[in-house]
Amino acid sequence: MKKNNKTKNNRPKLIYKINGKIINENIQGWKTLHIWGDPFERGFAHGVLLYKDLVRVKKSLPFSVKVQIGIKFSEYMANTRNVIAPILKKKYPEYYEEICGISAGAKYKNVNISVDTIIAWNSFVTLYSYTVEGKNIPQRCSAFIATGNATKNKDIIMAHNTHSDLITGQLLNIVLKITPSNGHEFVMQTSAGLISSVADWYISENGIVCCETTIADIAYSPKFGSPFFCRIRDAIQYANTLDECLEFMITNNAGDYACSWLFGDINTGEIMMLELGLKTKNIQRTFNGVFYGMNSAIGHELRTKETTDTDYHDITSISGNRNYRFNYLLNQQYYGSIDIIIAKKIMGDHYDMNLGKYSMNRRVICKHPELDPLSKFKPYSCTDAKVLNTSLAKKMSFYGIFGSGCGKRDFKKKEYFREHPEYKEWEEHLEDMPITKWVKL
Repeated sequence: MKKNNKTKNNRPKLIYKINGKIINENIQGWKTLHIWGDPFERGFAHGVLLYKDLVRVKKSLPFSVKVQIGIKFSEYMANTRNVIAPILKKKYPEYYEEICGISAGAKYKNVNISVDTIIAWNSFVTLYSYTVEGKNIPQRCSAFIATGNATKNKDIIMAHNTHSDLITGQLLNIVLKITPSNGHEFVMQTSAGLISSVADWYISENGIVCCETTIADIAYSPKFGSPFFCRIRDAIQYANTLDECLEFMITNNAGDYACSWLFGDINTGEIMMLELGLKTKNIQRTFNGVFYGMNSAIGHELRTKETTDTDYHDITSISGNRNYRFNYLLNQQYYGSIDIIIAKKIMGDHYDMNLGKYSMNRRVICKHPELDPLSKFKPYSCTDAKVLNTSLAKKMSFYGIFGSGCGKRDFKKKEYFREHPEYKEWEEHLEDMPITKWVKL
């Protein structure tokens, strides 16, 4: 689909008209809502409906910049204003207008969060990549996509869990449906203030589904091209085919968020892996088989040319262990029988191939660094999991569990900080994450 970058010059005269609604305030930890209309209008609804969540974003962002990127917040904001904002205004006016609407909607509810701050929140991973200290993105997420002979019903099965610091992970509980005035309606898991998922879980009415895992240990400095959050938003909102998804993702690639992107087309049954670094990419497509991501690049050329990764074949490492486990589960044990039930089981898997036993630690598919002495019990963890099949995707629906992919970890803030006072400064930014159940969203 050809993208239309034009936006209305006349913003809504009745600024109190809310083009959106909250569908469910709390369903096992998730909040679901629907926004629609022109960029500013749907952004305004976003800001009004999620103003309480935006308060937490505004409070947490400076702290996250401090502890994860390691630069002054003033410097971070200067980078946002000088580098990212001009790109948005010039190349992505639709998304800039949407962000302006979010800010205006929040202000309508007496929450003063500036356009610059919302751009800064959207740019967090991009700017993380550009800093010397933060160049190597943390190992976020485990995921797979399967189709054809690999699955029980010959359909597409997609599954993903989020590995994150607990601050970000707790904010990613929004299931947002956007019906734009131009392009396709889509659903994504996201946080208040974001115009893309960042958790990277998407379903589009055009039949495209998508998730990803990061590629760790990049060995290059990203270029200031188009930020990843704009390119993936374009792909989900405007692409009609996997070929068009490739075009949106690769064109003017900034290399700012090296990922193993997993796409599927439920109309054709084809799935695709796009591993995208800066200059090197690995593209694989099939109608029968499985692709997975675990934070090491599958493509040998990308892994050797653009990363310093030595963990791919190392069963004692975080990504290497999951590499061997995914390969066993998907290509041996469950090949030909993968369905929603199996996908849920895999996303909550705690088997450590190195130890030869089940263990809730940092190496497993449902990762738990917060319980692992080797990670110094740092407040990072698997914070959710999602699964879908072709039938669900046709209805723009999926199953999700919020809190941990296994549904077995009960994070109690007071207990955690009593046992780990070295992370006391995190306490005001975190909440309890109780055990929850899988729900249809």
